[in-house]
Amino acid sequence: MSERRHATIMFTDIVGYTALMGSDEDRAFEVLGKNREVHVHLIKKFKGTLIKEMGDGMLISFDLASDAVRCSIEIQKACKSHDIPLKIGIHEGEMVFEGHDVLGDGVNIASRIQDDAQEGCIFISSSVYRDIKNKADIKTKFIEEKSFKNVDEPVKVYLVGYEGGPDIISHSENLENKQSRRKSIIYRPFIKISSVIIAIMVVGVFFLFYSGTSLPFAERDWVVIADFENLTDEPIFDHSLNTAFTLSINQSRYVNVITRQRMHEALKRMKKENIVFIDEETVREIALREGVKICIVPNISRVGAQYILTAKIQEAKTAAILKSEILYAKNQDDIIEKLDRLTKKTRRNLGESRYEIFEQSKPLSKVTTSSLDALKQYSLGVENHINLDFEKAKTHYENAIRIDSNFTSAKASLGNLLFEKFDREEGRKWLEEAIVSIDHLTEREKYGILAFYAVNVEQDMEIGIEYTQTRIDMYPDDAIARNNLGWYYQNSGLYKDAVAEYQAAIRIDPYLMLPYSGLIRVLQEKLGQFDTALVWTNQMIRYNPENTWGYFYLGNSFVSFDDLESAVENYRKSVELNPKMIMSQYRLAHTHRIVGEYDKAIEVLRNILITDPDEISAYYDMGVNYRYSGEEELARNCFKDYLEKAEKWEEIFPQNPGTYSSIGAGWIRLGEVQKGWEIGKKAIEIDSTFHFDFAVFLSILGKKEEALDHLEKALKNGYRDLVWIKLNSGFDTIRFEARFQRLMTEHFGS
Repeated sequence: MSERRHATIMFTDIVGYTALMGSDEDRAFEVLGKNREVHVHLIKKFKGTLIKEMGDGMLISFDLASDAVRCSIEIQKACKSHDIPLKIGIHEGEMVFEGHDVLGDGVNIASRIQDDAQEGCIFISSSVYRDIKNKADIKTKFIEEKSFKNVDEPVKVYLVGYEGGPDIISHSENLENKQSRRKSIIYRPFIKISSVIIAIMVVGVFFLFYSGTSLPFAERDWVVIADFENLTDEPIFDHSLNTAFTLSINQSRYVNVITRQRMHEALKRMKKENIVFIDEETVREIALREGVKICIVPNISRVGAQYILTAKIQEAKTAAILKSEILYAKNQDDIIEKLDRLTKKTRRNLGESRYEIFEQSKPLSKVTTSSLDALKQYSLGVENHINLDFEKAKTHYENAIRIDSNFTSAKASLGNLLFEKFDREEGRKWLEEAIVSIDHLTEREKYGILAFYAVNVEQDMEIGIEYTQTRIDMYPDDAIARNNLGWYYQNSGLYKDAVAEYQAAIRIDPYLMLPYSGLIRVLQEKLGQFDTALVWTNQMIRYNPENTWGYFYLGNSFVSFDDLESAVENYRKSVELNPKMIMSQYRLAHTHRIVGEYDKAIEVLRNILITDPDEISAYYDMGVNYRYSGEEELARNCFKDYLEKAEKWEEIFPQNPGTYSSIGAGWIRLGEVQKGWEIGKKAIEIDSTFHFDFAVFLSILGKKEEALDHLEKALKNGYRDLVWIKLNSGFDTIRFEARFQRLMTEHFGS
């Protein structure tokens, strides 16, 4: 959608950049990076907006002409201090803003003025001059009236003076002298020279932005990277270079890298999960299984005092070496820098442009460490983290930080691990340390940690969503980020958005199980789309038939379709795959109860208590089953055991309405109806929207109509977990009421 408004437009350009790129590529990229750093800082300071970057040029808009000119002066001063030859052109007028671009004659004029400027100069149009001529801190001098190509009327051009810049008077006199000497005799050579300059510029732009490759690889294709083979006798290189090499390539938005976790899952399917080192042959087999055409096989060797770093780009199907890069390091201290260059050359061979590589790459020594010892410890930490050996991972992360106290990636990884698995407060401290130096992380890591911190520490889901969306905008094929965004949307009640992100994650990596779980839960419990949930559940099992959750969700699907025999079969299969799967055991017990198999339900509930004696709800459910089977004394003993343990919840969770509805239900089951009511009604007093659980409580109490009232409110407010409605023993008193059946038909069609 386009918007017309008055604005001031500034164009900046580095003089002689193309020639510099041709003669000294490293210096050219250094200049480009420093130029961008200067611009971004000062544009923000003077309230401007960076519209876009065009190679070594930038297009910026301002609301006020004075802000634009003052910003241009500061930019020129900063660039001169860094030896960056810059020229700037500024024009003011009505512009057309469309998406992330700005259009119109005004933009063309600003561009022409900048083209006409010389190194170190700031040229402005008369419209800008009119707005700033009375500003005491801004000095200007009229230069000339110019006729520009594709501009209808001549434009008066003024030079802005600044300390350290071109002298206004001498610049004006020089320009007048040049104009007086303009004769037709020099016109033709000028055209020839201009043609040469244009040709050089075209070649330079082609050199910087060309991304062509003869390899069978296109933008956002995937690669699989073998473990970094150590052909030296030095153990320092074992486990140290692989993580750094992959991390560096993973900065690319052009190349997608199969994750280590996905490789491990592939090895499991290949029945090779015990493989420790992924060599050339194994990586090719993984690539073929994942449908990936290209493998990268890196290694390090040594000849004399010199180290040789090699990266082969190999075709997975034929094992043909398509490209190979070799770099030499003088000593160990030189290896990280050479490894960084090796990854950039590898990305270039895959077709990524030089400009993209520069824009999307932070130095490897910055995003990891300059210490090989610290890097090795960090790599071992990552490896153990993926393998779920959290104690070892924690130790290695701590070792890495002990060796290099500035190792931000290690701090972020340690903080994440501690927060999730060990000590939340200690994890928070390490995460905060990492955030202090967050720009030392790759962009992918940076926004991942910021999102994790926002959601889990600051409890700010909205900010977490923003950070994760930014990460996905940069890396749209990041399946983990897509899954995380789905989870954040799910917890924000944005269920349709959650479904879209979970499905996107599965499309990227159909073997990643987390998004299946999120997707199916949303479809079953939040949207009531049971047919769709069944489709995704079957796909989940097809891609991983050994995953216990797939059968749990399949059991839920069969309950929703009233096929209780099939539900029992799948819940049992889930428990067989993982005997500690408590949720499947509870669902299995509930299903046995529904079909009247109370002894089987009790047996399952006993197994739950053997697995985890703290599963208090098992006592309650056993009491229900004993009562249905006529064992009243055993039922009462179970309810007493339940209450003895559950009453501690009042101290632990005094503001949770579920505490009171659950304890109240226990007393009612024990026959203390009035006491149960007095306790249970606190639930709705704490939270007036606690309709579903209060409906269960009222149903147990025998207040059928009130229970149905609250159930109806819950359903109208979006409650859609049909499976739990069908399995919940609390609804046994109203399950066959006509109104209950009508509500089920109205909201679920069943």
